[in-house]
Order: sequence, then structure tokens, then C-alpha cells
Amino acid sequence: MKRDLLLALGLLALTFVIALVTQTAPPEPNVVTHASGDVRPGGYAAWDELLAREGLQTGQFRAPHEDLGADGVDTLIVAFPGDGVPTRWDQLEREGMQRWVHEGGRLIDVGPWPSLASDDTRKSLLQLRSVTKRGGALGGPWAALVGTLGPRGGERIVRTPHVRGAVTTLLRDAAGALVVRYREGRGEVVAVWSAAPFENGALARAGNARLASLIAAPRRRGGRVDFDEAIRDDVVDRPWYRALDTRELLALAFLALAGLAWLAYGLLPLGPPVRLVAPREPTSEEFLDAFAALYGRAHARARAADALLADATRRLERAPRTPPVLDLTAQVEHARDVPVHDDRALVALAILSRSVREETVRGGDPARRSGAPTSRPDPRRRRR
Repeated sequence: MKRDLLLALGLLALTFVIALVTQTAPPEPNVVTHASGDVRPGGYAAWDELLAREGLQTGQFRAPHEDLGADGVDTLIVAFPGDGVPTRWDQLEREGMQRWVHEGGRLIDVGPWPSLASDDTRKSLLQLRSVTKRGGALGGPWAALVGTLGPRGGERIVRTPHVRGAVTTLLRDAAGALVVRYREGRGEVVAVWSAAPFENGALARAGNARLASLIAAPRRRGGRVDFDEAIRDDVVDRPWYRALDTRELLALAFLALAGLAWLAYGLLPLGPPVRLVAPREPTSEEFLDAFAALYGRAHARARAADALLADATRRLERAPRTPPVLDLTAQVEHARDVPVHDDRALVALAILSRSVREETVRGGDPARRSGAPTSRPDPRRRRR
């Protein structure tokens, strides 16, 4: 029994091993992506490798099209994928691309574009239309450089009659224009009738590779040629600082400098420490002097003088009528008639107010004035 159980477990394990070894991945669908990293027949990996072998600096554009001007792209190859591949294309993306071309970019428009709800055929400079005529031999300035081409399909580039503009035909056949070039603002657009000749499965036919090199050559030496991968929704989120405008970046830089200055001030003291608590309580004379100086700096001597005279008068009215009090009363009445024009007069008036305060305090304490003890005898104590 035990022997049969071990044999069954061994057969079961062998079955799992055979299943794992013979397992094959499902074949990937042969979709037309026109992606520069796709090595399948419908990709553009061979075109990317061809440009790299010719010494061109190539790359992949994976950002929103409004960032085209900040990425240093000289030439952008745009070839939309076939059916079944998700795309990222709307009015905002198209306006970003058109703005970049107007500011001096070079766009390689390969094949048809998906239509948008805001498209207006009257504003489009070029269109693709079906033709029935056979192509035949090539013509145009690039005919001698290209030589021959493989299958060309049944569509050709035609000019929209409602729009004016200079369009140069670079390559054509008997059926119509294959490659044209026109100016748009400070930049230019090279339009190609079809994206099929540049796919991995067709690039080696006839003169397709020569044509791919001609249309992708940048305008300036060392310029970068990028394949637009953002149209296939292959977008890498841009860093947060790329979303800020100039004013916001300046404000952020100011805050950073302020923070660094605050840290430097905390680490490197620029002077002696400041005591938050006074070492001793100020005297009455110091208080009055500071009071007078404060009002003098504020150019409010009259208010300070009125406050000092009012305080002295209030204290004298409640004080007993002793000779010193009567003398101080006369001085206060005289001071009312003397205007205060400078700090010296204000300080003299403050000294007078201090004298009134000290005299009234002494006059209101008979025990302190006569020198008698301030404690009362306890009536409960027995006399001896």
C-alpha cells in the first residue's frame, strides 16, 4: 500500500514537471504599432536602428505635446498606430504640437492622422485621397536618391483648394504626390503618404530605407530626432516643477533662499544674545525718563506734558495742604503756562511730576513722616 502511494505521488510530480517544461507563451498579436521599440513586423525598431547607425541622435518623446519646446527635439516623427492600439490624441495635444512647429520645430507627418471633432477640412493644408491610377516611375527632387519603392498603396497627398501656401513636392509618381514639404511659421512639415514602407517588415525593400533616412535627417547638425511615443499613450509623467510657471518658480526660489538664510542665522549668530527679561526692575526716574524720551521721538511732547500735568494735579488735589505741597502746586500751575518745545523741558516736567508723586506718597503716610513705629501695641499683652 505504501509503495503504491509513493508511485502515485511520483507520477503526479512528473506530470507537473512536464507541464511546466512544455508550457509556451501565447503568441503576441501582430498589431501595427509603429513604435520605435517594437521589433514585430508592424513596429519601427528597424527605422530607429537605421538612424542610429547613420550617426543620428535618436530618442523617444514620452511627454505631453505642450512640453515639446522644453525637450530639445529638432525633428519629431509622428506615425499613428493601426487599429487595436490605444492612442492619446485630442485638441490640446494637437495644439501643443502645432505651437512647437510654429516656433521652429520640424515635424515628419507619416501616414493618416485620427480625426477630431473640431477638425475643419477647409483649414487643413493637405489631405489623403484614394486614387485608381497606377504609380509607375518616381519623379521629383528625391527620385534619384530613392531609386524605387515597394508597394505604395492606393492613397496620395492632395492639396486642399481652399487654403493658400507654398507646398514643395519632393517625391511623386504618376498617381500623385508621395512626399511633400511646406513651411508652417518658423518650422516646417514633411508629409509622407503612408507609414507602411517604414515598418520592420518592409524597410529592407527597394529604396524604403533610403527614403526613411532622407525624411528623418534633422535640419541642423547634431539635432535630435525623436519618435513620438506619446500618441500611443506611452507618456511618462513630467516632474512637478515642470508644471509651474515662471512666477511660481521665482516665488519658490525666494522661499528657499529665505529658509536657507533663516538656517544660516540660527547656525551662525551675527551678534551677542539678547536678553528677553530685564536684569532688574526700572526705577521711577528711569520710567519717567523713558516715557518722556518715547513721546519725544514720536513728536508728541504736548500729549506727554498734558499727561504728566494731569497726573500731578490729581495727586496734589488729594494731598494735605502742607508747605511742600503748596509749593509744588504753584510750580505745576506755572508749568501749565510754559510751552514744551524740546526734550529738556519735557524731562524737567517729568522730574516735577516725579517730585509730586514722591511728596504725595510721603504726605499720605503719617507714620513714615514722623518716624514712629508702624506696628500697634497688642492690647492683650499684660503690663509688668
